[in-house]
Amino acid sequence: MNIVENDYISVVSGGKVTSRSTAIDEISIATKGLKANAINILGKKLEWESGMIARAIGTTTRTLERHIESKKPLSIKISENALELARLSTIGTDYFGSVKRWNEWLSTPHTQFENKEPREVMHTIRGRELIKRIILGLEYGFNA
Repeated sequence: MNIVENDYISVVSGGKVTSRSTAIDEISIATKGLKANAINILGKKLEWESGMIARAIGTTTRTLERHIESKKPLSIKISENALELARLSTIGTDYFGSVKRWNEWLSTPHTQFENKEPREVMHTIRGRELIKRIILGLEYGFNA
C-alpha cells in the first residue's frame, strides 16, 4: 500500500477526515455522526447496492433513508462502522488495484472464512479485522 488512490474515509466523512488523519480526528467525526448521504456516495463509489452497504455498517436502508430525509447525523456506532469500512475498502482497492477486483475478492469464498465470502463477515468488527489481516498477509507474501 504505497499510494492511496481512493481515500474512502474522505468520501464517507465529506472530506472532514482522510486516511492520513489522526485517530482523534476520526473519533471526533464519529462522535458528531456522519451524514447518511455520504454513506450512499461511498456505496456508489464501491459499486455496492444500498442494502449491501447498509448491512456492512450494521444498519438498514430504511434507517439511512430516514436520516437523509431528516438530515440527522448517524449514530456513533454506525459512523464508526462506516469509517472502518471506508478504511478497509481503501486498503482493499489499493491492494487489488481496482474496485472491480476488490469486489470480486469479497464475493469469492475463502478457506479463512470457512468457505464463506468475506463480505458475509464485514458487518462485524472481527470480520473487518480478519479481512484486513488477510489482505496485509497477501501484500507481504502469504496466500489467501
